[in-house]
Amino acid sequence: MEPRREYEQEIDLKDLMFAVLRKWRPIVLLAIVFALLLGGFKIFKGLNQLKDEEYVKQNQEEYEASLDQYNATKKRLEKELANIEENIESQQKYKDESILLNINPYDEYMESATFYISTDYEIMPGMLYQNPNTATSILKGYMSIVQNGDMYNYVISRLKNKIGIRYLKELVKVEPDYANNMFDIIVIADTEKRAADVMRYIKGSIEMSHEKLTAAIGEHNINIVDESSLVTVDLDLEKKQKDFTSTMDSLDTSLKDKTKELEELEEPANTLLSKRSILKSSIKYAFLGGVLGVFMVVFFICVVFLMSDKLVNEKELKRRYGIMVLGVFRRQEKKRLFSFVDRLVDRMEGTAERELADAQTFEVAAANAGNYIEDSRNVLLVGTVADQAIKMVQDGLAPLLNGVTLSVGGNLGRDAQAIKKAASCDAVIVVEKRNKSGFGEIEQELDVIRSLGKKVIGCIVL
Repeated sequence: MEPRREYEQEIDLKDLMFAVLRKWRPIVLLAIVFALLLGGFKIFKGLNQLKDEEYVKQNQEEYEASLDQYNATKKRLEKELANIEENIESQQKYKDESILLNINPYDEYMESATFYISTDYEIMPGMLYQNPNTATSILKGYMSIVQNGDMYNYVISRLKNKIGIRYLKELVKVEPDYANNMFDIIVIADTEKRAADVMRYIKGSIEMSHEKLTAAIGEHNINIVDESSLVTVDLDLEKKQKDFTSTMDSLDTSLKDKTKELEELEEPANTLLSKRSILKSSIKYAFLGGVLGVFMVVFFICVVFLMSDKLVNEKELKRRYGIMVLGVFRRQEKKRLFSFVDRLVDRMEGTAERELADAQTFEVAAANAGNYIEDSRNVLLVGTVADQAIKMVQDGLAPLLNGVTLSVGGNLGRDAQAIKKAASCDAVIVVEKRNKSGFGEIEQELDVIRSLGKKVIGCIVL
């Protein structure tokens, strides 16, 4: 039998986890101790602070200042959010109802007309007093009618598809030329019919205003000197629509930012000292202390497990040395408080179902050994455990191995008599104990067996 020199230790996370779980008592104990220490310290400190009037007063002032600042910030953010939401709602309504914003700037219908105002004014040669020229006044009268909304009200009253005066004004542009007693009216729309209808009713409104202005200012004639109807590209409208979209996006971004800022705004914790607050704080510290205690014990157990040279699991013998495990005796249960938790851990690990009674274990070990003994008749029991333990294995195993002489050897690493017995035997069975036998001693024993050229039938684990 050659030990596996190339073996590299592997960390079995399952074994590590159950090694921790089996130490639940010191984990719970230290968690309770740390919880009591930190919780008690917090209570002691809090009660002392509660007696300090100056500290209590300062604490009160700091909390009230923080609370006032929080309330002011919250009120400001809520007001800003309300304004932004109202603005978005207003802008969205405008977008939905405005004809201008829904015109395709690359397919804009336009109607235009140029109006000329003429009077019977003549300059009288040689006369100091001249009759006043009323053309400019009349033109201003028409501009007043257009700007004050009389014309728009007339147009809206005659349109089949009613629109608001605000949205109609966006479609009409009036440009006066006072020097020549003329003015231009330009109408844009999303459809040819709408543009034509609005222009037709504007002409009707101007016609109706003629009589009113004649009576108020003087006789005059108003004539259309030029008019046109076309489809055009309006880059200024495209820019206006893009600016509006950009404004809406900016409002949406502001709404999200302010909403996030309000959500992240935290009300200052009530730091005012009272017996109740001290109790709550001590409970938190006790919990943190318990967690710290658990972490420290678990960390220590993990370090010990990883650094330990002890045999914890029988599977490690197979992995390290290729030794056949003939039989595994059940763990010796100690009667301890809350032992049902230990049994629960056994069931979780699955060892409770695998462990057999001692008599069954001897039968299984004898059956396994019988398959590997072959022609060996003188078999020696060796191991790092006490001789009494090896003798117990001999007493239980010998009656089940017919024709085989089973004798007690001892520790091959320490007992010279055991080495002499091993030199004269045919084969050996190694007996080791969980959490007691060390891998260093086991490997030393196996080196001796290898040097003597003896066969290792297998191992029995106590």
